[in-house]
Amino acid sequence: MSVPFTLADIRNKVRRITGRPNTAQITDEQIDQYVNTYYMFDLNEQLRLESFRYNYQFVTNANTPVYDFPKELYLTNMPPFYCGGYQGYMTQSRSNFFRINPQLNLLQQSVATGNGTVGPYTFTLTNRPIIPGFKRNPPGAYTPSVAYVIGTPQTDIPASDINWNVLISGKDVNGTSISLVDDGGCDVTGHSNLGLLFDPRDASTLPANARGTINYLTGQVNINAAPGFDVAIAVGQQINCQYIPYVASRPQQVVFFQDQFILYPIPDQAYTVSFEAYKYPTAFLAHAPATAADPKEVPQLRELWQLLAYGAADKIFADAGDIDSMMKFRPLLEEQLKLCQRRTIVQQTSERTSTIYTEQMGGGQFPFGNLFGGF
Repeated sequence: MSVPFTLADIRNKVRRITGRPNTAQITDEQIDQYVNTYYMFDLNEQLRLESFRYNYQFVTNANTPVYDFPKELYLTNMPPFYCGGYQGYMTQSRSNFFRINPQLNLLQQSVATGNGTVGPYTFTLTNRPIIPGFKRNPPGAYTPSVAYVIGTPQTDIPASDINWNVLISGKDVNGTSISLVDDGGCDVTGHSNLGLLFDPRDASTLPANARGTINYLTGQVNINAAPGFDVAIAVGQQINCQYIPYVASRPQQVVFFQDQFILYPIPDQAYTVSFEAYKYPTAFLAHAPATAADPKEVPQLRELWQLLAYGAADKIFADAGDIDSMMKFRPLLEEQLKLCQRRTIVQQTSERTSTIYTEQMGGGQFPFGNLFGGF
């Protein structure tokens, strides 16, 4: 006698709950859509199960400070944060992070002198390497801008949406400031040490529209003849540059903001970064027949199968406007939520809430415990 838990069993139970026994009333593909909607988007907001909690890891790149969090695969992340095996400080407060790691702009004056044109200008910044700017997520910290195609993600963002870290400025004949900012160095393979320069008012950041380049490692800056500055820099006016130099090392702190991780110090080489994260479950495949032989046709936890059936049925009732049936079966849905949560609750009850004294109570004396002495 088999134990029910596959997608086929979930479909059958949904049909029994909703009173739709044949495919003329609702197709298997429609049921699969309801099941996946509840499984992917509702379940994790109702229950944060221990079985969906993973160790998330990524590898740093030298001279790359910002890393995107794959928010389409993971819901949330949490401490502890480890880099190269060393535990570090993890926060979501930009105030706390930048209080510890102030990124003060260095103002280098008279890097060049205006000659009454928009360009070209060439100069080298003296303090380097330089912290690059970055884009928000989406499109991604160092995702190159590509002309928009219907059905694809929008990557060509206005320059005002860039989190720039380099500001080059001068004045025109009217005394008005004219500026260029960096895009962080975007490449199809990730971060590039060669960044592009744009006017903060540019509506597009396509490479073809770039007004110049900056090398974050050598400090070499090249401003084009056309397009260069948006307006000609007046003759004799000094051109200034504000930027943030750094010394690369093993990262010790990280701040999570706008679905991105900002590391500091900036990595000098590859390190393994790890922390905990809740992962979205894998959606069921919408094809028949559904068997236990295919791992994508079975819930991540087998005991979820009844919960998924009641959750999908609840959505079917909602779309049909059958509020009476919704209220009739809600207690059974809530019962399944409680039952499925028991595994996580029982797992957590074997260990009390951690405090700064936890290790002092949990181990023996040195050299058999983690501490140099007993308490």
